Amino acid sequence: MRRIGVVDDQRDFTVSALRSYLAPHPELDITVAARTVPELLTFDLALDLVVLDLLLGDGSTPFDNVTALDARGIPTLLFTSGEEPELVRMAARAGARGMAKKSDPPPAVVDAIRAAANGESVVSPDLATVLDADPAFAPNLSPQLQRVLALYAAGESERDIAELMELKPNTVKGYLGRIRAQYAELGHDDLSRSELKRAAQLGGFVRRPWFQPRRGS
Repeated sequence: MRRIGVVDDQRDFTVSALRSYLAPHPELDITVAARTVPELLTFDLALDLVVLDLLLGDGSTPFDNVTALDARGIPTLLFTSGEEPELVRMAARAGARGMAKKSDPPPAVVDAIRAAANGESVVSPDLATVLDADPAFAPNLSPQLQRVLALYAAGESERDIAELMELKPNTVKGYLGRIRAQYAELGHDDLSRSELKRAAQLGGFVRRPWFQPRRGS
């Protein structure tokens, strides 16, 4: 039996729908449901998969949620209207196993849940279209560069970043130059600070577990 968790603002409605889809498939059991990922994790259950609504009302990002679940060894399947391509890309970069659309026929949703719970990737034509629309937006930054970018996007100055990370200001300046150079290699030249902030958000580089800026982003 595969133990399934569900996280959705409209928990009761979504669970009711999914239970009806899964009724003929007792090997797929909805074990727990919650409105937020932190709430789900309080149950401390061994789950094979979490079916995750893309955008929740607690202010979390898809990257936050997929990362938090992954840290507990729980894979994720997005369950979404599919109308937020930037958020879908963010969740995919965080390691979501795939996506099912809420408008998909029930058999397709069941197949996606079964595949993801069994460790398979679920790359539907819809998901492939979303990912292919922007295949190289985010560079492969090292953890150190990711942290510099996240702090810079949150409004920290180069001097403040240096203080927070115990680096020399010139080192931080060099890191920011390397970050811009890696974006330029992908065709994103001469990014302003606001553009770099947006790039950091879309690339899923903000709000990592270690990310504690002194200023709101």
